[in-house]
Amino acid sequence: MEGWLNVRLTAVKLYQYAVLAFAAFLFLTAAFDHYDSFLRPQLILLLLLYLLVESVQIPLGSGYGSLTYGVTLAVMMLFGPHVAAPLVTIAVVAAPLIKRNHRGTLLHLFNGAQHAISTFAAYGVFVWLGGEAARLTGSAETMDYLILLPVTLMYMVMNHLLVHTLFILRRDEVSPRDFLKIFVSDSMNFLICIPFAVFILAFDGDAPSLLLMMIPLVLFGQVLKLYRKIKLTNKAHEVVNRLQSEFDLQNISRTITESVRKLTPSVSAVLWVVENERVMPVWIDGQHHPELMPQAGFCLSESSITSLAVKSKQVESVPDTMKDKRITEKHEEFKSFLVVPLKARDKVVGVLTCYGARSYAYTEEQIELITVLAAQVGVLIENASLYRELQEASVRDPGTGLYNYRFFYQELSRRFEQAKAEVRPMSIAILDIDHFKKYNDTYGHVVGDEVLRQVAQVLQKAVGKQGVVARYGGEEFALLLDASLYEAKGVVEGIRRELHFHKFQYQGYTVQGVTVSVGVASYPDHDQNEKELLEKADQAMYWGAKQRGRDKVAVYTPDFDTHLFVDKLTGLYTYHYLRIKMVEEFMAQSKDSGTSFALIFINIAEFTNINRTFGFEVGNMVLREIAVLIKENVRHGEIAARYGGDEFLLLVPRVNREEVLRIQERLQKAVACHKFKVGDNVLVRVVSRADVIVFPDDVSEGQQLVSQIAEMFLRLSSGWLEQQAKA
Repeated sequence: MEGWLNVRLTAVKLYQYAVLAFAAFLFLTAAFDHYDSFLRPQLILLLLLYLLVESVQIPLGSGYGSLTYGVTLAVMMLFGPHVAAPLVTIAVVAAPLIKRNHRGTLLHLFNGAQHAISTFAAYGVFVWLGGEAARLTGSAETMDYLILLPVTLMYMVMNHLLVHTLFILRRDEVSPRDFLKIFVSDSMNFLICIPFAVFILAFDGDAPSLLLMMIPLVLFGQVLKLYRKIKLTNKAHEVVNRLQSEFDLQNISRTITESVRKLTPSVSAVLWVVENERVMPVWIDGQHHPELMPQAGFCLSESSITSLAVKSKQVESVPDTMKDKRITEKHEEFKSFLVVPLKARDKVVGVLTCYGARSYAYTEEQIELITVLAAQVGVLIENASLYRELQEASVRDPGTGLYNYRFFYQELSRRFEQAKAEVRPMSIAILDIDHFKKYNDTYGHVVGDEVLRQVAQVLQKAVGKQGVVARYGGEEFALLLDASLYEAKGVVEGIRRELHFHKFQYQGYTVQGVTVSVGVASYPDHDQNEKELLEKADQAMYWGAKQRGRDKVAVYTPDFDTHLFVDKLTGLYTYHYLRIKMVEEFMAQSKDSGTSFALIFINIAEFTNINRTFGFEVGNMVLREIAVLIKENVRHGEIAARYGGDEFLLLVPRVNREEVLRIQERLQKAVACHKFKVGDNVLVRVVSRADVIVFPDDVSEGQQLVSQIAEMFLRLSSGWLEQQAKA
């Protein structure tokens, strides 16, 4: 590869030297025959005019041009190509050096030589068409000047032929579309030059006319340069303006890189974002090489030009990658490299890298254009990142970092439909931490929250990219797994074992032996509806694992359906039944009719003391009698349910806050006045804690209400109140 590259570089140089030699031959031949032509005093003014005009570079698509041909055409007609060719060569070679835009001596000499050859070729067409017979001066007829059109065409064709031959030898990527744009823009420039040449010819090239011509020609060139620069800048601003309401980083990156490729001579453009001391690619437009543009990105600590641009917050330009020692990976398709940091509030949030197919592809004006575009892109990236963070926060549980129930239901519906369409299995697992209340009561809620957070970490690590993990409720988690029943059971069984032996350490506390109850249901084994499947996974968790000893993984069976609606101990409805009725019936009625309903939460204070003092049989008896008291106070249409343990829930339809508070007071009074007989001579009075939520006054969203039920019972628990009192 390196040998072939050297051979091709040698061919490029041989071609450039051949063009120089041919131009030198034409110079010497012409100078030998017309040496007296170089003694004219106008030549000094003409050279000055050449340098002024050539110094004004006008953007032409992915290249640049000038109005120098206007002077060349006039001098060629007045004094011949032997005068015009050396002057244009000197101007083309000297102007970049004056502007300190050095691109290599050989390249500058080649540019001058090809303009000289084009001058001789154009004059040859002039002679061939009989132009020498009618001198083009102020006395010439208007029609005589039409000969300048084919002369100009020959100059332009020869110019492009010599330049594009060099591009072909260097394998510079110039698409037919780019070539057409340059040719059309160049044609307009050449046509604009003809009237200026005619003006000089009309005054026979005398010194005053040249001095008079200098000012408008240079000014017009500046105006044309400014116009095209403003046009390109406006296009850049139009791109940014279209993206003002766009918050998708992929769309922003795709649009920006495509625009950079259209507005500059880039064969490739890459937009990167800076994340956690790494630079990550978002979108690549055009050619790319994996080692230059790794999908995994790279660390800012690595030594690279991109890292340097991020740290310095300055544009880094490599005009010739083949000669720059900082470029370790040489690729013949990329000979120019530009790194533009994307800043927002003086912080680098991303990087735009551009690759040119030829050396010195990016001029100062083009770098300025990309920099103007980049200045606004940084703000777009920051806005997109903030929007993504807000979106992420809306679907994330702040306590555990997992997805919340909102995202879970959306993803459940999407994945279920996808599984049906692709005819593949999908499983749902509901996981509940056993006796979670004791961790809050024993260690405090801070440690309890840390247990939840570390359980979430274990779940996320175990599931990985196989599915979705969400916090389903207080101490409940939900898993969506793209797996069969057998595979899903293996995953959750591994989770159960890992949690059992996991040491939860936080602020000096060590909690070990955390157990979980897990229920699993799969499509298509257990149901064809995602909501029913979720309910069956919940049943499997409660009746198959939790009610059968806990620390188990249970798979749904139809036997669990018999336990779905009625709590075996108290005879009240189960929470599952109440939730179904609430979500599918009462919430719908509330939205349709505008009526409200309420939930009354009842928690038995210090119930653990009853179990500890008198035993669980007495505790169960107390719960049954409380259930009887609740039933006696329940009106038609109201639903009383046992939430779990010593917690009860009452759903009251078509009620306002004042009414529901009276019902709450009546229930608490009934429990407080009742004498629970626990032995022959022992009577116990029970105190309850209660609170209410009115829908939609307190909570307007259905799933949010479901989520707050566990939180409400947590706030009514003894352990939580003790913790709050200490705080």
